[in-house]
Amino acid sequence: MTYFLGRDVKVAITTEHASGSFSNTSGIAAVANAVAPDGTNICDLDGLTEPTTDTFTASEVMKDVTGVDVTLGTVDEDIAYMGQNTALKAEIKHETTIVITKKRQDGFFNSMFAKGFRYGAGGHSGDSDAHDGLTQPSTSHGFRLFVAMKEANEVLTVPGCTFSEYSVSLNADGVQEETLTFMSHITPAVESGPDQSNLIGSTKYPL
Repeated sequence: MTYFLGRDVKVAITTEHASGSFSNTSGIAAVANAVAPDGTNICDLDGLTEPTTDTFTASEVMKDVTGVDVTLGTVDEDIAYMGQNTALKAEIKHETTIVITKKRQDGFFNSMFAKGFRYGAGGHSGDSDAHDGLTQPSTSHGFRLFVAMKEANEVLTVPGCTFSEYSVSLNADGVQEETLTFMSHITPAVESGPDQSNLIGSTKYPL
């Protein structure tokens, strides 16, 4: 587990769908159909355009982030063989969890979670409906998170994330904060810039 202060990193988020995004109208989330401006396989979310260069601009990063918790791990399974005293611990899949704490600006992310927009766009082949999470996920399933380290010389790209948890901390004397938890079972990539390559046939993101 690694914890970053909001001032030390920049966070950007997109959908994995090429034309499915989510708009924000007065804090209410809705499915939108907007082709990615640079023709890549990911699309913007809440007006935040996908980062295309090593230096994230103000229109690409999530606002008012106070902390980011990144946990990289694996899911193991214990396998015991008859007659053997030592059990085998086999790796089943990777697990990456990103917890973002930010100042609550409006009800957009609350609306995203409450409406079931937790699995990204593209629920059916060829459309940009919200994914209902009841079908087999595809390469356009979920969200893609970018965490740029200080001075943006390293960017952690986590594809195929699901919006798994949401909570709000109430404070009568201060600003409300919301906590967003995203989880992925695809091995992330760390490069000098944000990666927008398609998951189809990619050797960069082994399952």
